[in-house]
Amino acid sequence: MFNVRPYKETDLADCTVCLYESFFSCPISENDRLFLQDYIQVLLEKCNFTLVAENDSKKVVGLICGKYSPEFDKKLANTYAAKKHYGVWWRMFFKFYLKMYKLSDAFKAQFDRFYAQLLEKDKDMFGKCDLELVALCSMSHYRKGLGTALLNQFMAKAQAAGTDTVRLFTNTLASYQFYDKHRFRLVASKPFKDSSENKSLVYEYSLKGQSL
Repeated sequence: MFNVRPYKETDLADCTVCLYESFFSCPISENDRLFLQDYIQVLLEKCNFTLVAENDSKKVVGLICGKYSPEFDKKLANTYAAKKHYGVWWRMFFKFYLKMYKLSDAFKAQFDRFYAQLLEKDKDMFGKCDLELVALCSMSHYRKGLGTALLNQFMAKAQAAGTDTVRLFTNTLASYQFYDKHRFRLVASKPFKDSSENKSLVYEYSLKGQSL
């Protein structure tokens, strides 16, 4: 049902839609969309590799990214499948912190919550691993095999690189049960700093001696 392949620059617009539909529910303006496009591009270029999933219509409907630890393999950690557009990096950070994107109020409120959740992650909690599963974004294909197709290809690539451990950061607001189902082990849990009932979670998968 899904064809999983390496990311190409022409996938950026579809990946932007995936990011939006995964984490945001409010209508967005053109300025909001341009910001999200810059945001996802920076994310993809910071990761060592990205895999995308196409549906039968050749539309990208999901993506998953990996970032190698230098302690695991310095060569892999310094190899990037996506071309770096340093101008996009600087433009995004400059425009965002100077409030030049002119984001809509509704989107800005949702993005602030999204970003606050990301900041819940800290190095001590996350710990060390060979490969970090950085992002899994999907559209309306929930429970249709998209996540499994992406994860299976991600793990195959990780194992081929000699990876022993894969970790990911998520929280109780997300579909974390997906990782329980796929035999990830919960290795850390921490309450949100806002004193809510939500928790940050770190999951690990050991590939050592595993047959996929």
